Amino acid sequence: MPMSPRCRFPVFLLAIFLLIAGVAAVRAQEQGADCYRTLFQAQAVGHEPVNAYLLMLANYYSYENRINAAGSADFQKRFREKFAPWGFDEFDFLDVRMKTADTQVMIMSNDQATIVVFRGSETGSTGGNGLRPAKAIYDWILTDFNFFPRKVKEWGSGVKVHRGFFNAWAVVSRSLCELCTRHLAKPGRKLWITGHSLGAGVAPMAAMGLAAAGLPVQGVYTYAGPRIGNQAFVDATLGRLPFLQRWVNDHDLVTMVPFTWMGFRHLGMPNNLYENGTVALQDQPFTGLGKVAPHSPGLYLQRLFDSLPLEVRDQLPAPPSFRGADPGDAELEQAFARKLAARRNRQETLEED
Repeated sequence: MPMSPRCRFPVFLLAIFLLIAGVAAVRAQEQGADCYRTLFQAQAVGHEPVNAYLLMLANYYSYENRINAAGSADFQKRFREKFAPWGFDEFDFLDVRMKTADTQVMIMSNDQATIVVFRGSETGSTGGNGLRPAKAIYDWILTDFNFFPRKVKEWGSGVKVHRGFFNAWAVVSRSLCELCTRHLAKPGRKLWITGHSLGAGVAPMAAMGLAAAGLPVQGVYTYAGPRIGNQAFVDATLGRLPFLQRWVNDHDLVTMVPFTWMGFRHLGMPNNLYENGTVALQDQPFTGLGKVAPHSPGLYLQRLFDSLPLEVRDQLPAPPSFRGADPGDAELEQAFARKLAARRNRQETLEED
């Protein structure tokens, strides 16, 4: 029985609606597909805005609690599942937990790039696992607060570095060198190294170590990184890795330690992310009181994403909905802030005396 003209119009509208919804769903599903293969500029030198976002995206998902993982094996599975559709087909992981250091590294490659990601300081809690004080002790005390300098003669005369970060690099140095050598055996791959927080402290040392071993490092991007060495280390690192990019978000407290009076210096001028959305490359360091909330990887990720042109954002995986301090980091970062404030107050008292 033929359909009456009165019925045809609603059916036509329904068909159009379903078609539009289907196209939107496919587009949403495909947004970001192969982005590390098609949009990541593997041969770039220095600052590249899409690279800055995609490397921070890798840092964001390097944390177990950002990927809802229950332990190391589950994390590796979920990490592969997350990044394979975005353009990677080869993965390796290092997870070394010792008394002197606790280091996790992700290595992933496609036909153009090998990206090495150093996980940052883990919070005291992870998705579904509750408080993990042992992790807090390892990450925030044995590494981050181990300020004692260590000489590294092979990197240059007078070079001294943060002992905790050096230990974090040393426990994976041989294995990582072997893995990177294997990944780079495929012609055309460029080596990129990145890290957030504790990972940002280890990444430049890893880049120095890998470069000293003869591996060509194409790029180093750090986010929320502390000071990690003396001026001799800064000079040696920037002499070998002049393209290093250091990102800082709005008075991030962690980027203000260890203090300069202890002999520590930053690796060059920062690329600053301001609260009003401004991005300033090779800017002056933030001064004044540090803030805890801007240290969150989610805020770094969101502000880098917001700084990109709309037509570029449409081709990238969007960051998770994130506009404030990360509740998963709150208890540990607040404790960190209290310790730093107490340390600073003690130093000011000594200077007054």
